[in-house]
Amino acid sequence: MNAMVMRGVFVSIFFSAVAGAQTQGPAPAKPVPEPTGAGAYNWFIRAGYTCGTGASQSTVALKPTLQCDGIVGIMPFLDLEAGVMGPQANRSQVSDYFSTNAVIPLMPPEKAKQPLPLVVDGYTWMFETGNVLDYGLAFAHPLDASHSLQFEVRNYWANANPAQNNIVFRVVWLVGVPD
Repeated sequence: MNAMVMRGVFVSIFFSAVAGAQTQGPAPAKPVPEPTGAGAYNWFIRAGYTCGTGASQSTVALKPTLQCDGIVGIMPFLDLEAGVMGPQANRSQVSDYFSTNAVIPLMPPEKAKQPLPLVVDGYTWMFETGNVLDYGLAFAHPLDASHSLQFEVRNYWANANPAQNNIVFRVVWLVGVPD
């Protein structure tokens, strides 16, 4: 008899819980804020990471290459990068580098509800390769008011004997850093 009472209590608690769940509505969902402006480009300082893949080409060889680095934007449209790229077509297997880039928007950033087109141009010092001019095109997609996901194609051109091009398709994650 004691076991039957326990089963009865369990069954009544179970059905009470199910009935209570049926009468309660779902919690109201919080609205997801729309991206405003250019995401990380809304901030004076931004930071992030990038990785990419492509090809390193010279008259000597053509090799697949990888690149990963960290980025700090110290002014609205000036980025500093430090990372590693390799293998190189000639000169070295892997090269650390430091890069300074101007990022030029092709439309006003505050109006960018869609991907913000950017032109990137700069100077890179590859420790194993030497002086390099880098340039490319990017699209910064704002995720929210302080985050962006950026897609780029860049060429790192070393004008030496022989000349070398490192063409890399990059994905960049950026976040605005509060002052």
